[in-house]
Amino acid sequence: MLLAPTAALAEVPLSGTLRATHACSAYQSISRGTNPGAVTLDTGSTYQVVAANKTPPTHFSVVIPGASPSRRWVEIDCGTTDIAVGTTAPVRVDPGAEYILAVNWQPAFCETAPHVAECRTQQPDSFGATKFTLHGLWPQPREREYCGVAERDIWASRDGRWRELPMLDLTIAQRRELDEVMPGSLSGLDRHEWIKHGTCYGASQREYFAHALDLMRALNASEVADLFAGNIGKRVTLADIRAAFDRAFGQGAGDRVALDCEQDGNRTLITELRITLSGHISDPDDLGPLMLAAGPAAGGCRSGQVDGVGFR
Repeated sequence: MLLAPTAALAEVPLSGTLRATHACSAYQSISRGTNPGAVTLDTGSTYQVVAANKTPPTHFSVVIPGASPSRRWVEIDCGTTDIAVGTTAPVRVDPGAEYILAVNWQPAFCETAPHVAECRTQQPDSFGATKFTLHGLWPQPREREYCGVAERDIWASRDGRWRELPMLDLTIAQRRELDEVMPGSLSGLDRHEWIKHGTCYGASQREYFAHALDLMRALNASEVADLFAGNIGKRVTLADIRAAFDRAFGQGAGDRVALDCEQDGNRTLITELRITLSGHISDPDDLGPLMLAAGPAAGGCRSGQVDGVGFR
């Protein structure tokens, strides 16, 4: 006697989407393994999720246009989703939530990681020689990571196998700009940041990176970038940096900035700025209001040297 389909036994209604990263088979019945028409997911396509088979789920019921029947069951690791695996509630983070914009000073970062592709190719006239580069835009609190991500992609991300992660769906213009502003894309940093943080942002890949790039434009057009570019080889203090943020983005903006530093022999190098933000991102002019709406930044170092391109 055949078992009834799992869907009929324990179907949990859901609302969300799944973006296929694998051409998985789409079953009419999980228990019987039936797949009329030999339907598979189209890698890169997004499907409406209408149910899970149980809590926590192993399969999602998705709508596949053109299939008969159109509702099919697929394994949850067939793609990335805005549904929190292990719960019945979709994770849709309001882009007006709290987050951190993490930006690198690339020459200093490269002193700590000279082996990575983007550091082997750095040049004195490159973007990152005199501008801040994007590390990531991180929804807060810090535990908000890997929302609805397949287990295989979580481990690839954590193990540093970033080039094995799914390619991003960006416009040609976004791809070009991101490659410049995020040199780590050569090592797959863009894919890692999407999998770890972007999946919890509550927006598409294009929107997530568009917002991050908007913020980077504002920062790199400001007095803060000029402060760093004008002090290469010199020491600057957190107080200097915060004062520049106040002048560029409004009194009090500097309190929303913390520094990360690394020791390089007898030098302390500023490697990263972490900027706390709160509010809705829509264009580069939002950076100041987003900072002023956020809470103060904590931790970090108090001063460091602005490194120049080239290895010591």
